[in-house]
Amino acid sequence: MRPNRLARLIPVLLLTALVVACGKDKATDPASTVVPDFQLTDVNPNSPTAGRLVSPRDHLHQVSAWYFGHST
Repeated sequence: MRPNRLARLIPVLLLTALVVACGKDKATDPASTVVPDFQLTDVNPNSPTAGRLVSPRDHLHQVSAWYFGHST
């Protein structure tokens, strides 16, 4: 690319990046996402909470992963 074309392209790219950044919806921000509360019975016999109801609320401010497996 010639320098003149590049000089015209940079402001367009910067403006495009600004528009994309400003268009982010706050609802998709993980920090503002509210997780629905639910409880499930822990069926893992090796777990310290085996047989008890567990909920995401039991793990607030901790990293946790929830897997909902299904087999037929």
